[in-house]
Amino acid sequence: MVTSDGTLGPLESAEQRDAVSMAVLVLLERLTPTERAVYVLWEAFAYGYREIADVLNLTDVNCRQLHRRATQRVGDPRTRFQPAPERQEELVTSFVAAAREGDLARLEKLLAADVTWWSDGGGKVSAARRPVEGRDRVVRLLAGGAERFAAGLDFTVAEINGARGLAAWAGGMLVGVVSFELRDGLVAQVRAVVNPDKLDFVRRQLTRR
Repeated sequence: MVTSDGTLGPLESAEQRDAVSMAVLVLLERLTPTERAVYVLWEAFAYGYREIADVLNLTDVNCRQLHRRATQRVGDPRTRFQPAPERQEELVTSFVAAAREGDLARLEKLLAADVTWWSDGGGKVSAARRPVEGRDRVVRLLAGGAERFAAGLDFTVAEINGARGLAAWAGGMLVGVVSFELRDGLVAQVRAVVNPDKLDFVRRQLTRR
């Protein structure tokens, strides 16, 4: 969601509740699949470490370590990985330029080795159904979509989830928002939302601004 225009009004309470749920999902997305499984089984289903170990084919000690690590990562503030706004904007604009130009070598330099790409099409718009993990796979994904980046889309930098992100426009219509999580000066996570139901709320925020 766009975060630079202040608090939500009373008529937007439903969207506000959705945003809170989205925030929890964003936190969980910081975890590896195994960390997430351990965290959810322990926190949501009250499984013990031995039960989790049986389900995931791990050891008790390993599950305990994974849960401790997951708890630390979920509890960390988002700003831990975010550089100064100027650097954020520089990385975002460089990312778009490299994607438009199909400059794979430049893209590789901008992405962390363990970068993850998340897409949300809501079943209404074509999008990757599962997270794409790893620099090589994300670069291939972007290379395959290079024509889309160059096919008349306009990108504007916007504050998304408390950090610099992108809004993609086609003929004045909002068709996607992209948020980035940065770590050590590199793009560590990318979340692309093209689900029209979710974009409607963001569009109204951007229009109001």
